[in-house]
Amino acid sequence: MHIGINAQLLSFSQNYRNSGVSRYIRSLLTELAKQPGEHVYTVFVNGEEIAEHLNARHAQITYVSAPWPESRPAARVAWEQFTLPDMLRRKHIDVLHSPVNVLPAWLPSNCASVVTLHDLAFLRFPEVLTRAKRLYHRTFTVRSLRHATMLIAVSESTRQDAHKLVGIPLEKIQTVYPCIHEHFSNVLEEEQIKLFRQKKGLDTGYILYQGTLEPRKNIPTLIDAYAQLRQNSLVREKLVLAGGKGWLYDAIFEKVRQLNMETEVLFPGFVADSEQALWYAAASAFAYPSLYEGFGLPVAEAIASGVPTVTSNVSSLPEAGAGVALCVDPHDVQALSEAFYKALNDTAFRQQCQRMASSIAERFSAKTMVEQTIRVYEQAAASNVQQGRSHYILSNS
Repeated sequence: MHIGINAQLLSFSQNYRNSGVSRYIRSLLTELAKQPGEHVYTVFVNGEEIAEHLNARHAQITYVSAPWPESRPAARVAWEQFTLPDMLRRKHIDVLHSPVNVLPAWLPSNCASVVTLHDLAFLRFPEVLTRAKRLYHRTFTVRSLRHATMLIAVSESTRQDAHKLVGIPLEKIQTVYPCIHEHFSNVLEEEQIKLFRQKKGLDTGYILYQGTLEPRKNIPTLIDAYAQLRQNSLVREKLVLAGGKGWLYDAIFEKVRQLNMETEVLFPGFVADSEQALWYAAASAFAYPSLYEGFGLPVAEAIASGVPTVTSNVSSLPEAGAGVALCVDPHDVQALSEAFYKALNDTAFRQQCQRMASSIAERFSAKTMVEQTIRVYEQAAASNVQQGRSHYILSNS
C-alpha cells in the first residue's frame, strides 16, 4: 500500500511552531522509519531544508518538498488544497494522512483519507482564537472531519468531542495517543540538575509551565495561584513560564506587572528540544492548568520525567495525567494553590511520581503510537475499497 503524509506543518524553527503538532509529525516520521511495515510512504514536506533536517530515513520513505516558505501560510493552504490532490493522483497514493486536522478540498476517488484531530478548541472556546483562525477551522477542519474515511483522535475526550460537536460516527474515529520522546524518562544525575539550575539562576527550584503563551492555557489564573501560594506559605521556588508567544498573550505579562512579580515569574522563551528534558527534570513541580486540550502532551512528558504535576480536571488532561497528576478545577485559584503546595512538599506524592515515571513513558511510547496509526491506515484503505464496491454495485443495479 502507498501512503502519503502531508507533513507541511513540520518545523524545525526555534519558536512556537516547533511545538505540539510539529513534534507529533516528527515523532511519527521518525518511528515510521524504524517500523514502516509492508507499506511505502511519500512524505510531503515544506522545503528542501526540512527534508535535510530529518533523520527519519528508510528505503520505503520518499520525501517530496513543496516550494512554499513556512512564513507564508496562505501559500501553504493553497498548495495543499489545489496542488496536492493532483500529486496524489500522479503518484498513485492509496491513503493520504493529514496529521493536522485538514484535508484537501478533493481527493482522487481511489484515495482513502485519514485525519488526525488534535482538538476542537475552535468550537469549544472560539473566544480564545483570533477571527482568522476561527474562520480557517470552521471552513477547512469541519469539512475535513466529515469527509475523511477515518479519523485519529489524540484522546478519548477528543474522540467524544468529534462525535458530539461535529456528528462524526464513533466507529469512524480511533483514539491513538501521541507519543513522548524516550529522553524524557532518562534519569539525570543530581549534579547535572544542580548545574542546570545554577546556569539558569534557579538555585531555589521552580514550578515549570511549558507550552505556547495563549489564552486557552489559562496562564493568568496560574499566576494568581502562584501569587497566593507565595503569600500563604514559605515557598522559595520561582514560576517559570517557558514557551513561545502564540497569540493574545498581553494579559499574561500585564498580570505579572499588576502583582509586582517580575522577579519571581520568569519567561525564558521558546525551549529548544535539546534542553526540554533538562527543564522538566530540574523542575520542583510542573503546572499546566489549561482550559482545554486535545491531549496535553506536556503533562505526559512531565510525569514521564518523574516531576510532580498539577493540571486541570477537564477535557483530555486527566488522560494525559494517567492517574498520577493532581487534577483540579482550572478556574479555582485556591485549589490550584493547594495542589502546588502538595506537589512541592508532599514527600510520599513526590516519591510516587518518581516510581511511576517509567510506566508512563511506556504507555505513551512512539512504537505503540505508530503501530496503532498503521492499523488505521489499513482500516481506511479497506473501508475505501468496500465503499467503492458498494458504489459500483449500486450504479449497475
